[in-house]
Formats: sequence, C-alpha cells, structure tokens
Amino acid sequence: MTTDIMGDVLANGPVLLWALGAGVVVVAILLAALLAPAKTTILVDTPTSTARADMRLLWGFGPKLTARALPHAKPGDPVTHFNDVVRVGNAFLTPGIADVAAHTIQRLMANGARVAHTSLAINTGDYAKDLVVQTGVQAALTLTPAAVRDSVTFSKCAAPGAELTAKFELFASPMQLASIWNGLRKSRPAREFVKRLRRKPKPVKKPVREVRAT
Repeated sequence: MTTDIMGDVLANGPVLLWALGAGVVVVAILLAALLAPAKTTILVDTPTSTARADMRLLWGFGPKLTARALPHAKPGDPVTHFNDVVRVGNAFLTPGIADVAAHTIQRLMANGARVAHTSLAINTGDYAKDLVVQTGVQAALTLTPAAVRDSVTFSKCAAPGAELTAKFELFASPMQLASIWNGLRKSRPAREFVKRLRRKPKPVKKPVREVRAT
C-alpha cells in the first residue's frame, strides 16, 4: 500500500508542483492587489446619496474595485436624514465628531492626495446651533496642517438641513483605505453621530388650551 502511494506521488510530482506553484502565484497576486497602492478617487455627495471609493488596483494598471459606504438603491436621491433639521442639529453637535473627521481627512492627505476638498453646508434654522457647529469645525482644524485647513470649507446651506461633499484623488492600498475607514466608522463620535442621525425626533406636544368655566 505504501509503495503504491509513493509511486502515485512520484508519478504525479510535476503536476503537484505546478499546482502548488500556481497557488503561490495566485496568493502573491492577491496580496499585491491588497497591499500595493491603488489609484483611488473618493467621492462624497449627500444630496445624491453618494459615498464611494473607486480604486484602480496595482498603481492604476489593475482591475477596478468600488467600495460604497452608502446604499445606492435609489441613486440621485438625497440622504433623507440630512434634510431633517432636528436630526442634523443633534448629529453635528456630537462631541468629538469634528476632531475625528479632521483626523480622517489628514490621514487621507498624508498619502499625497493630488485633489482634496471637503465642503460642509448646514442650516438647522437655529443661528446659535449653526455657530456652535462651525466653531467646532474650526477648532478641530486648528490642530491640523495648513493644507488640511485649506481643503475644508464651511458655509450655510440654502435649504434646511445639511450637505456634505468631498473629493479626494490619491494613491493608497485597499488595506490603507480600509484602515482609515474603520478608524472613522468605529470611533465613538462617529457611532454616536450615526445614532443621533437615525433617531426619530420626539413629537412636539401641543400646548394644552386652558378651558375656563363660565
């Protein structure tokens, strides 16, 4: 029995070596695709429900891969919650959210982004609340390099709610992008931001009319 098995192994040796070699090559290619820089364009546009990263792997010469952070069942529609002034006001007042966002932008730009621009427009209908959000953004940006500060603009939204747009063009590996995304997504401020944005506003109670006896 042992002699037969050894005979089969020796007879099929070249085939096994070729299969092993092919497996090693496939693994090497997959690792290279994940670890090598990819030509990446990151687009965020809440008015059209866009938040995705388009990656051309292997320095731009490999296949194209798209990663989405928002569902695209209804392309072109705005992110509904961003039109709700109550939700937007509560979400953008999340402690630490501006700092985490600024740090994320800084990490993206550290990869030598050729294009980097982020714009936040907000209109909660409450001037004091809008000012607090703006002050928080400016305070977070003061701790970042000048290039990061210059890439971010803040304005008042024409319509009630908020609009967030961003575009980055850079070379970064899928592993690097995943690390940056997970750092943002799993942070406590980001998780609280999403929770507040999804929370339904409490219904406003109508004042009870006083009924006087006649």
